Amino acid sequence: MAVLTSYGAYVPQYRAPLGEIQKFYGRPGRPRSRALATPGLDEDTLTMAFEAARDALKGERGLGAVIVTTQAPPFGLRKMSQTLALALRLDAGAVHIDLGPNSTGLLDAFRIAQTLDVGPTLVVATDHLVSYRDRVADVLSAGAATAFVIDPGKKAEGIATLGPQARAAEEVFDVWMLGREQEPRFRLEVLFDAYGKATSAAARGLEGITERPTAKYTSICPSQPHPQVLRGLAKLGAQPKQLEATQFVGDIGNVGAASVGLSLCLGLDASRKGSTLLALAYGGGESIAQEITVTKKPKSIGTREMIDSGEAIAVGTYYRWTEGRQQQPH
Repeated sequence: MAVLTSYGAYVPQYRAPLGEIQKFYGRPGRPRSRALATPGLDEDTLTMAFEAARDALKGERGLGAVIVTTQAPPFGLRKMSQTLALALRLDAGAVHIDLGPNSTGLLDAFRIAQTLDVGPTLVVATDHLVSYRDRVADVLSAGAATAFVIDPGKKAEGIATLGPQARAAEEVFDVWMLGREQEPRFRLEVLFDAYGKATSAAARGLEGITERPTAKYTSICPSQPHPQVLRGLAKLGAQPKQLEATQFVGDIGNVGAASVGLSLCLGLDASRKGSTLLALAYGGGESIAQEITVTKKPKSIGTREMIDSGEAIAVGTYYRWTEGRQQQPH
């Protein structure tokens, strides 16, 4: 059984005012998130990945593999995992794997890391689905990165064990991009419905394997594309106390592929020995449920403090950064 030995996270310090953005585009009402964690003009998914990975590694260099998942790589025709490994000055000879654009990528990477016979694996989920003009009010575009070190060795010691996974999927178009379009298209009503159906099916499938009902986990760590999907988790049997420590989308927005990772970091920070975590990833009609059991109380990395802190920026600054990011590389 694979072991989670360490983890790290990075949340950009800048916060864009979603409420003001909504007002600017004539969309009155309560903002769906208080603010958006916005990468600076000199930040992208690679630089955020570097910060999260550096914290997770704690100086470790002897890795057998690096897996990176993102929906927004800063460049094409290159392996982001290899570039990250070079930036971190990791030992040569590691296996480098990039996973495609889907928010379930982190748990896909966990599954791969559990089966690799190369030693410890660095798994990174990093994202910033850039959205500007009026769409940002619905997509809740924000950025973040998370990193985990997974060791499949039988004698490995760590802070948690990775348990079984269960999956469920249906073909839907809720949030997607066509060809080389720069912004996501979306149908929120389809997202809400598909998220509920897929996560329910995956959670039931996992219960059939573990015989542990959803309500019996210490914490639930779900991907969070929108606050509305969290309310729907009650249909799974989720209790409010299971989500108290792991919710963040209402504070900083939708961080895409890094979403379930950030939720998991929050859950680990708040856990103790013996805690059980239910990780729920959703993207493009597919949901993955995985059980994670804490074997040693982790030293908190301060994920909640990263989320709660931040420097406010003006609407104009947000658009200058995001439109500039679309038009030219940095």
